[in-house]
Amino acid sequence: MSRSFLQFERSEWWILLILILSALLSYSLYQKKQVPWNLTQNRLLFGLRFLAIFCLLLLVLEPSVKRVISRIEQPVISFAIDDSQSILARGADPMHIYSSIHRLESELEAEEFIVEQAVMSGADSVRFDSKTTNLSSLLSATTEDNRDKNHAATLLFTDGIYNRGASPLYQHYTFPIFTAGLGDTVPPKDISISRVRYNRVSYKGNETPIRVEISQEGYTNKNIELTISEQGKTLKTENVLLQSNVREVALTIPSDREGLRHLTVTVTDQGDESSAQNNKADVFLEVIDGAEKVLIVAAQPHPDIKAIRTSLEATDNYETTIYIPAISKDLPSDIYDVIIYHGAFSFNFNTLPKGNAGVWYILNSGSNLNELSESVPYLKINRKGGQPDKVTGSFNQNFSKFKVENTEVFEDYPPIRVPYADYTVTGAAEILIHQRLGKITTKKPLMAVYDDGLRKSAVLLGQDIWKWKLQEAAINGNANGFDELITKTVQFLSVKNDKEQFRFIPRSSTFQDASPVLFDVEVYNDIYERIYGKEITIGITNEKNEEQVYSFIDSELNGSFRAPNLAPGIYQYRASVQTGSKQFDQKGEFLIKSTNTEYFNLTANHRLLRNLSSKTKGEYVHFSEIEKMVNLIKERDFKSIIKSEESIQKLAAIRWWYVLIFILFSTEWLLRRYWGGY
Repeated sequence: MSRSFLQFERSEWWILLILILSALLSYSLYQKKQVPWNLTQNRLLFGLRFLAIFCLLLLVLEPSVKRVISRIEQPVISFAIDDSQSILARGADPMHIYSSIHRLESELEAEEFIVEQAVMSGADSVRFDSKTTNLSSLLSATTEDNRDKNHAATLLFTDGIYNRGASPLYQHYTFPIFTAGLGDTVPPKDISISRVRYNRVSYKGNETPIRVEISQEGYTNKNIELTISEQGKTLKTENVLLQSNVREVALTIPSDREGLRHLTVTVTDQGDESSAQNNKADVFLEVIDGAEKVLIVAAQPHPDIKAIRTSLEATDNYETTIYIPAISKDLPSDIYDVIIYHGAFSFNFNTLPKGNAGVWYILNSGSNLNELSESVPYLKINRKGGQPDKVTGSFNQNFSKFKVENTEVFEDYPPIRVPYADYTVTGAAEILIHQRLGKITTKKPLMAVYDDGLRKSAVLLGQDIWKWKLQEAAINGNANGFDELITKTVQFLSVKNDKEQFRFIPRSSTFQDASPVLFDVEVYNDIYERIYGKEITIGITNEKNEEQVYSFIDSELNGSFRAPNLAPGIYQYRASVQTGSKQFDQKGEFLIKSTNTEYFNLTANHRLLRNLSSKTKGEYVHFSEIEKMVNLIKERDFKSIIKSEESIQKLAAIRWWYVLIFILFSTEWLLRRYWGGY
């Protein structure tokens, strides 16, 4: 349904004047009595001339045509379907679920509802193959997809088990959520490996502790066998007596060789368990020969030193040494991968021979900015007065040198003091954290990172970052964001640049089996210019020593190689390329981890669904009673709504208006001629 009408920017009294003027001009032409047509014909010609002149003069007022289009929107019921693996893990019939959902959809459409569908896996159809469950994300997707529609309610089909994201109860919803409970709320008779805890990185020659948490239902006082194996070879076996629902078993494995190791932890299948999928868990270890060495040089003792050191040592990847000239007599003699200068360029600041180490400068109120500019040419600071600024941080979303996950925590950190100055960042430097004054994020750096291909360094323009760690821990119960900032910065600084002419590097050392395995490819000529179009031969070998060979040609539009789908395990890769008379080779290894979380917990949580429906004023039914859902939805009497859209267009821009004027004048002229007026 649409309506159109004219609106004027000038006073509508001008229309009266135009009507009078149009009538006078027409009358002046047709007031003569000696004409070859009769009175009726004269009046018709007068009317045509009057309308033509009026339409023409009306354009002087610059009118606009306002069009209002109204449409009726039926209420939308969005189906949010959990198609994770846990739905079918206890023997549910997928065809029964498919047909019941389809029948419900048809019945709702017959009641003039519009049904939209969102699936957990993101697929076009329900497959029950999603390896994780994130109910909050699923409900958020239905909200976003129906934001501009007459979204009446969401119908959630799930067993209530989630293993990713927050509880859906913590979100705010503007629509009722009806829930249909799938699965079985009675705990199954089952033994499962619910969790395996271990250090991802261990050192060669050490014993690696592994703690296995075994959950059971229906097997109390049962003896089972726990086995740890590698490539089919048993490393350790232990008999476990299940005296409670949860039992934790501690074991150790010798780390006797470097590289990636794939261990398999299994418990004996009892034959009558509800699922044997959760009787096995993969353990992936990286055994290294030694830790990265980090030297912290400080002008004086400070809480920042402990905050940095504890963040680094929590990973077992770094060995830290502290050197304070006023306290320590002997200069450090080791070769370090990273040197952190706390209170850099202050009155008692001394630099040490860096070698090829990455350097991190942390300034304090006594730092000499002129000395900073000499050592750090990519950062120019023009101080304004002697008073410092108190600023918080805001993560630079365009930062590209390394990835930071917990970026939102920076804005919650307490302020620190930095020089009140103008800042210029040049060259191969990037701002990692911007200075933030109140709610305004400036372009000034709080922390910058530099990498020109030969040297790496970073500058933090203020101290007292220990307060950041303390505050984050008080709010969140952990300081993961602060720890990530410290470890990622040191990791970046510790990685040595190279000038190799061929690079074939996996995007990560660890991939999930549901994610693509990508390699970045770069080929350079003898003067280190990037070149394209070279054929690269790639070999990927699995743990059974079976190799698949691929060929890839990189281009400016495609500089990454995507490996085909690979099963969980450790893989060796090799790649080679020929440039001129030279052949370059790269090799390494990566691992693919199995995502098996869907089988850890198979007890449906329908209490969550009842609480969710109660909170949002929806309704809960068990899936076996899904036929009740149509009446429950009908009882809410969801209404259709009328939406109107307006469009305004200048009359002078409408072509058909000029066609109308032409038709009026042409008709008048033709009739006059036909009746003998010319």
